[in-house]
Amino acid sequence: MAEFDSKVPVSGMNNHVFEACHHVVKALRASDNNLDANLRKLLSDLEMHLSTFGIADTKVEDAGFSEIKKRFKEAVKRIRSWETNQSTMFEAGLSEADQFFQALYDVQTVLVGFKALPMKTNQMEKDVYNQATVALDIAMLRLEKELCDVLHQHKRHVQPDYLAVSSRRKDIVYDESFVSLDDEVIVEASSHEDDEQISDFYNSDLVDPIVLPHIKAIANAMFACEYDQPFCEAFIGVQREALEEYMVTLEMERFSCVDVLRMDWEDLNGAMRKWTKVVKIITQVYLASEKQLCDQILGDFESISTACFIEISKDAILSLLNFGEAVVLRSCKPEMLERFLSMYEVSAEILVDVDNLFPDETGSSLRIAFHNLSKKLADHTTTTFLKFKDAIASDESTRPFHGGGIHHLTRYVMNYLKLLPEYTDSLNSLLQNIHVDDSIPEKTGEDVLPSTFSPMARHLRSIVTTLESSLERKAQLYADEALKSIFLMNNFRYMVQKVKGSELRRLFGDEWIRKHIASYQRNVTNYERSTWSSILALLRDNNDSVRTLRERCRLFSLAFDDVYKNQTRWSVPDSELRDDLHISTSVKVVQSYRGFLGRNAVRIGEKHIRYTCEDIENMLLDLFECLPSPRSLRSSRKR
Repeated sequence: MAEFDSKVPVSGMNNHVFEACHHVVKALRASDNNLDANLRKLLSDLEMHLSTFGIADTKVEDAGFSEIKKRFKEAVKRIRSWETNQSTMFEAGLSEADQFFQALYDVQTVLVGFKALPMKTNQMEKDVYNQATVALDIAMLRLEKELCDVLHQHKRHVQPDYLAVSSRRKDIVYDESFVSLDDEVIVEASSHEDDEQISDFYNSDLVDPIVLPHIKAIANAMFACEYDQPFCEAFIGVQREALEEYMVTLEMERFSCVDVLRMDWEDLNGAMRKWTKVVKIITQVYLASEKQLCDQILGDFESISTACFIEISKDAILSLLNFGEAVVLRSCKPEMLERFLSMYEVSAEILVDVDNLFPDETGSSLRIAFHNLSKKLADHTTTTFLKFKDAIASDESTRPFHGGGIHHLTRYVMNYLKLLPEYTDSLNSLLQNIHVDDSIPEKTGEDVLPSTFSPMARHLRSIVTTLESSLERKAQLYADEALKSIFLMNNFRYMVQKVKGSELRRLFGDEWIRKHIASYQRNVTNYERSTWSSILALLRDNNDSVRTLRERCRLFSLAFDDVYKNQTRWSVPDSELRDDLHISTSVKVVQSYRGFLGRNAVRIGEKHIRYTCEDIENMLLDLFECLPSPRSLRSSRKR
């Protein structure tokens, strides 16, 4: 392959013949549809000039001119041989490409030769020089087309599995009642799994490596002939288009600031989720590979390689930055916390990659923009986290929660907190300088995990303390002390189970768990005392008369009916807790009733005993089932 001297200057002639030819070539560049016919005519005229171009030996001052003429004619024929060939030189093979580059080298040699000699007044010599310049333009047009065709035909396509940005996690929906997150099993590929996927694609080839030597040869040839600007424009155009196609494949739409500010939560949530994945793929995979490609092709022209890379990537980068900038203009609502955490975490993670992509002054504006966005996301995320706690504190109720079950606020807060350990490092960094009161005093020892007293752990416990205070206020709305105890028991038990069964355990610590188990167990005791103490007192007898015993038995049945009617509508969603209550209540009530009847059944008389011990035991199993209406009371054994 011919070697091109990129340092040899090639200048145009000022005479009218050259200018006319040069304008023709420019016109051809702008009219691809007529390129074949125009090239054929132009080159035919050029060859006709050469065939009639006779230089008498006595008039030739340079003895080597005939050799230049011969090589020039052959070079023009070689260039002309690709006039109607729509395939690429790369497809034709290395030999064909070498011959084309050799022809181009010979044309350049003619120009260099004329440049080195004093300009003659001989018109034919001027014509040869001008015709060589036109031939060079035509060759450059063909190489520019070759560059675009090869890049298009040999680009590497995106892997569909890797580009999936959908999540298996159920999206968080928020309203003022905190009715959203339920207890379904939430499954999502963790960010670490995403990282493993991305690491497999670092330095992926955007163009088949087999064509790189050919593209680099095109670059060297065009730069040597001082056609570096057309090369760069063509290269940037193709690669920028490929990046735009990549963004479309990722389904990352371009949104204006107004679009983002007007989005409803469902659409914004999806767009923010997508952004966190796309920005990692673009910065850590695609642009890293694009920069590598620019260096492989234009590494000998370092500043130009950098400039091309920035022009290729700038539009896509700015669209991602603009989305992030628009998002931080949204208000800090609780439902946005996890999405803000994701965006902040990713923005902080990719800063090293961005610094590597744009290390020079020419890329400083993009580099600085990423750093500024990460800082804004950090501030916005911290504000949103703190407002989440305020929203819990301000959640007030005007009526008691139906059935004493698990309040929507409790479900929402605990399920939301379960999502946060994935962002432990980020939250510890954001919260390290923000003081908060902690319900658990700091301790040290082998059985105490350091994570229990991290900034994040202290803040999460503080959030739950705020939740507890809200629940205590809501409990005061119940007129029935027993139902108040059931409500607190249910909600405190729920909090404990969520902590014990998740990554929250290493943050809240065993002491917090023990403290809250004791709390809901006290409510169990309060429930039993407020419900059954007065009823079981009716079953105590002190050598009472038959009439008194019968009255006690009647009053017990009436009181039990009242408990049954009310407490079958109450709710204890936790089946294990419900079973424990059934067992505990059954032991106390059935045992006392059995003893009472054992001592007094004969004196009371069968017709005055409404329920058997088996009836009481079976009916107790209906309690806390949250029935829409109580089941029919067992029929009396009265005759």
